[in-house]
Amino acid sequence: MTNRLNRYEGRLFAEGGTLFMVVQADAQNDAAKVSYRVNDQTHVIDMPLSDVATRVSAGSSLILDNLNGPDSAQRLLELDDGWYFASREGQQGPYTSKDDAGQAMGRYILTMQSVNAEPRKPVRTVGKRRTDRAH
Repeated sequence: MTNRLNRYEGRLFAEGGTLFMVVQADAQNDAAKVSYRVNDQTHVIDMPLSDVATRVSAGSSLILDNLNGPDSAQRLLELDDGWYFASREGQQGPYTSKDDAGQAMGRYILTMQSVNAEPRKPVRTVGKRRTDRAH
């Protein structure tokens, strides 16, 4: 296997809020196997190596640090009608639980880093924070 192919294996790219990982690259057949998870199920798809190269290079600025860090936890808010997460575009939600809001925030961050991502309008921009529960 050439250094070029080794460079693609293990690389990540995001598309439509989903994180993809290149698990195998085959130059002879211009093919790659790419893995992703949806609803707690892992899927592996075949993709032309040229498409993988384009997606990986387009996602070269993909940032995954701190998706689950303390700063991210501070972006989760419980309001009267459910859970929200704060984004540059405004509060997004409501979600039924803090965990759902956190998972949605992770997908949102990946979506915003995807190729040709369009900024989304806020779902909610104002709300009253709940103060009657211990967090």
